[in-house]
Amino acid sequence: MARLPEEITTVVLELQRRLLGILHQATALSFLILERYGETETTLTDLEQLDNTRDRADAYYSRFFTILRRISEAQPIVDSAMLDLLMVAAEEQVTVNALEATLAETKRDWNLL
Repeated sequence: MARLPEEITTVVLELQRRLLGILHQATALSFLILERYGETETTLTDLEQLDNTRDRADAYYSRFFTILRRISEAQPIVDSAMLDLLMVAAEEQVTVNALEATLAETKRDWNLL
């Protein structure tokens, strides 16, 4: 594997950890809402929002995985375009923060704290 700077590796792995947490929480919240309140007009909007949150988190996680896998195959050094792609993906912290905020808002709305 071509060697990545430690700082980049740490940022990417932390983002992946957070994205896995979002996937888990979105799925768990959907289950709880369905279990407690059923599928009603009131719950459908939030259930769809949770599905979208889960889908976005999955897409970002998959993108990181794919880029890291391609970098691992690069020898002896990382192609600059691939490194740039990883850097752009790592700047998605704002998106991850927004996904986490969506989960927190849904928890508050349904008193699932």
